[in-house]
Amino acid sequence: MGDRKFPVCHIHSGRGPIQDRTPGHSLSSLPRRCRIDVSSMAVSIITNTFPRGTWRNIAFASNGMGQPLGYATGLVLGGVFTDTIGWRWSYCVSAMINFAISVSAIWVLPSVYRPSVDKSWSRRLIEDIDWIGAFVLSTALGILLYVLATTTSSYHRLSEVQNIVLLIASIVLLILFPLYMRSQVRRHKPALIPNKLWKNAAFTTTCIAVFLCWASLNAVEYFATLYFQKVQSLSALRSSLQFLPHVIMGASTNILTGYLISRVKVRTLVVASALVTMIASPLMATINVHTSYWRAAFWALLLSPVNPDVLFTVSNLVISNAYPQDVQSLAGGVVNEVAQFGNSVGLAVTAAIAASVTEHSRSGDALLEGYRAAFWTIFVAATAVMVLTFFGLRKSGLVGTKED
Repeated sequence: MGDRKFPVCHIHSGRGPIQDRTPGHSLSSLPRRCRIDVSSMAVSIITNTFPRGTWRNIAFASNGMGQPLGYATGLVLGGVFTDTIGWRWSYCVSAMINFAISVSAIWVLPSVYRPSVDKSWSRRLIEDIDWIGAFVLSTALGILLYVLATTTSSYHRLSEVQNIVLLIASIVLLILFPLYMRSQVRRHKPALIPNKLWKNAAFTTTCIAVFLCWASLNAVEYFATLYFQKVQSLSALRSSLQFLPHVIMGASTNILTGYLISRVKVRTLVVASALVTMIASPLMATINVHTSYWRAAFWALLLSPVNPDVLFTVSNLVISNAYPQDVQSLAGGVVNEVAQFGNSVGLAVTAAIAASVTEHSRSGDALLEGYRAAFWTIFVAATAVMVLTFFGLRKSGLVGTKED
C-alpha cells in the first residue's frame, strides 16, 4: 500500500454509569462510546500518502472500519468490566490505550512537509493561528453542549433562567462567528473556518447529512441499550453482545463502500444506504417486548450503521476531491466536529422527547412509550438524510476514481 503506513485510530471504549433520562430511573451501566477521533489528521495523511484511485479508497475505508471494530472491543470489554471488576476499569484501560497511541504517534506518523518560511515556529504560532475565532467557536459550542447536557438529564431544566441565558449567549456567539470569519478574510488574516468552505454544495450537504445520521446512530445505540437493560432487564454483558451484528455490519459496510465508491455515483450510494438505515428505527419503535431478538432488534441493529459508515467514507473522498491539500485537514476537522455535535444534539433531543412522553403517559408501559417516541424521532431524522442527499448530491458523480 505504498512506502508509508498510515496508523489512524478510532478507539471506542468507556462503559460507565449514566443516568437514564427518563424520570425516576437510573441506569447503572450503559455502554457509551468514548472516541479518539483523528479524522482531520487522517484525511491529510491519506491524501498525502496515496494518489486518487483504488488505494486511497481502501485507505479511507480501512480508516472507517476502525470505528466499528474498536467499538466492538470496547463494547464487549465494557460489559465484562461492568459485570466483574467494575465499570471504572473501562476508563482506566481507555486512558492506557490513549497514552500508548499518543506516544507511538511521535515516531510512527509520517511528517507533513511544508515549504520553508522565514517565520520562526513561535512567530507562526502567534500570527498564523486564529486564536480569537477558536475561542469564540469553542465557547459557543461548549456552552451549547452544556445546556444540551442539562436538558438531557431533565428537559424541565431548559426553562431555568441560567440555561436560557446560556443558550442565548451561545446562539449570539454562533451568529457572530461567520461575521468574524468574513472580517478576517477581508483583512487577509488567518480564519479558523473560512466561509468559502461552505460554498461547495456537496460538502455542505454532506456535513448536514453527517450531523443528522450520527445523531440518529448515537440515539439508536443509546435507546436500544436502555430497552435491553430497562425493559428486558438484561445484564450489561448480554446487552453488549447483542450489539455485535451492529458492529459487524459497520465493518462490512466500510469494506463494501471502499469497493463501490469509484463505481457507483455518490448520490446513489448515500441515498440507498439511507433507505436501508430508515428501516431500523421503525423496527424498534414497533417492537413487541416478548418477541424474539432475531425478529426485530437484530435487524434494527444490523441496519442502523449502514448510512453513517457509508457517509464517513464518502465525506472523506468528497473532501479530497473538492479541496486542495492545505485545506483538506480543515475540512476533515469540520466534518468530525459536525458528527460529534450531532451525537450530542441527537441524544439531547431524543432523550427530552422520551422523558416528556414517559412523564405524560397514563399507560402501564410509560417508559416503553417514551422509547418508542424516541425511535420515531430517529426515523424522522433518517428520512431527512435521505431527502437531503437525494437533492443536495444530485450533481455529484463518481469520487475516488484514478487520476488520468
